Amino acid sequence: MDGQNGAHTPIDADTRRSAWLFALYRVFVAAVLLLLGLFPDTPLGLHAVAPQFYAVIATAYLAFALAAAGFAWRCTHNPNTTSLSRIALIGGAGDGIGLIGLLLVSGGVGTGIGLLLVPALVATVLLSSARFALSLAAIATLALLLAETVSALLLHPGESAITQAGLLGATLFAAGLLARHFARRAGETRAQVERQEADLANLAELNAQIIARMSAGVIAVDPEGYIRSINEAARRLLPPRPGRHLSSLSPSVARVIREWQRSGRPSTSQQLPGDRDQPALRIRLAPLGDRGDQGTLLILEDAAELQRQAQASKLQALGRLTASIAHEIRNPLGAISHSAQLLGESPDLAPHDQRLLDIINNQSKRVNELISNVLSLSRRDTGERERLNLQETLDRFAEEFCGALQLPRSTLHARVEPGDSEIQFDRSQLNQILWNLCTNARIHGGHDEPDSPPIVLRGGAGQVARVVSLDVIDAGPGISTEQEKDLFEPFVSGRSGGTGLGLYISRMLCENNGASLEYIRTPTGGCFRILFAPLEDESPKEQGA
Repeated sequence: MDGQNGAHTPIDADTRRSAWLFALYRVFVAAVLLLLGLFPDTPLGLHAVAPQFYAVIATAYLAFALAAAGFAWRCTHNPNTTSLSRIALIGGAGDGIGLIGLLLVSGGVGTGIGLLLVPALVATVLLSSARFALSLAAIATLALLLAETVSALLLHPGESAITQAGLLGATLFAAGLLARHFARRAGETRAQVERQEADLANLAELNAQIIARMSAGVIAVDPEGYIRSINEAARRLLPPRPGRHLSSLSPSVARVIREWQRSGRPSTSQQLPGDRDQPALRIRLAPLGDRGDQGTLLILEDAAELQRQAQASKLQALGRLTASIAHEIRNPLGAISHSAQLLGESPDLAPHDQRLLDIINNQSKRVNELISNVLSLSRRDTGERERLNLQETLDRFAEEFCGALQLPRSTLHARVEPGDSEIQFDRSQLNQILWNLCTNARIHGGHDEPDSPPIVLRGGAGQVARVVSLDVIDAGPGISTEQEKDLFEPFVSGRSGGTGLGLYISRMLCENNGASLEYIRTPTGGCFRILFAPLEDESPKEQGA
């Protein structure tokens, strides 16, 4: 009701429609009353005591009803109207004047015209404001009693129906009170519904904002496979194709949904291998509705990102472990090494004791190396990236590697095409990665023999995926599928005495520099491939430096 919502609050569509329907009802009543007075000799005709006045008043009431219907029609087609309360009060006043005037000239309360005041009063109260209910009922009752008195004294003396007029007035008061009660209840209910709608709208907007900012992709599809909603994360994970049907966007994801629907299983999680159009995904599916009759909800996650998060969790666990390792193991290990060194200086040491002493020194050195690797892994220093020429860096490393191990320079062959290929990497961390990979190639690739082929470092810009790449190739038979699964897992080694940290540390150092390290199968075996991050644009150097 506009009286409760404020003078300048637009009227809702249901209230405008109700006003229009009551205006049509008023036109119908006015037309029927006019016809009843114009044709008194018909079975339903009305014998008015003043026929001429009755015709005039009925015609005027019908004209008023048509005008009021015109205003109500305008309100119905104007969603921003705020004048419905005034129109309802004017219409109620017109109903009262017209019906009481007709009652007066037609013969009084006995004609039954007065009963038409009840729906007119109720409609006026409901369409205007509940606070006018008793006032309108009082005015209508007084006018009714006055009209009945005048009719009894002037128009048909001796036929007074004051008692009936009083009862009708009481009925008007009762109708007004009920209308006021229902109007207030309706207003309270409407206000509560509007508050709930506002809360639901705010909640829906909040959910939309949360879903839009989720790192995981969220897609809701209907039973026919058409996309109802999709967030930006899902668009980044799926190919940038047009269309509202999931099969046009990603046929592989649509196929996963169809297979899941045919299986009839509840919520589930599946792995989808990557291809040239989209990365490997983990897809969680859940039905929308009790039995999925409203569609399917998909949550997409980048499998590589999940793997990186799992590796980060492992790294955190290793970091907590290294704190105790450094304190609990390194101190007694230092004492053991120092004691072995002092013992080795003894002139009376027997040859078999010297052999045992060598075992102590070698194993102490091995444990110290393990601790150093784990400590460097837990720190994960980002290092200082610098722009490096890949060919010059590999040549420098080859000289250092062969010189330290007293190997011929021909043992390590480095070739970069084009020769001016550049990367951004921390020099010391790249040196550690290459050292780990080449050491791994010597151990597993059969390069310890004098006539073995060289370890090949082959790379350059644009050879793989439009970035600078580097392949470390050995002459070994490659790695089995079972070994490849755990190749980069920490503390998993394929040889006796290995720590299982070399490849894991190498991959972590690559990721520190925005690069990636993968094992690639080749027709002759396999190789390790580093894909370097694209070069960052250098800011212009300050002039005059």
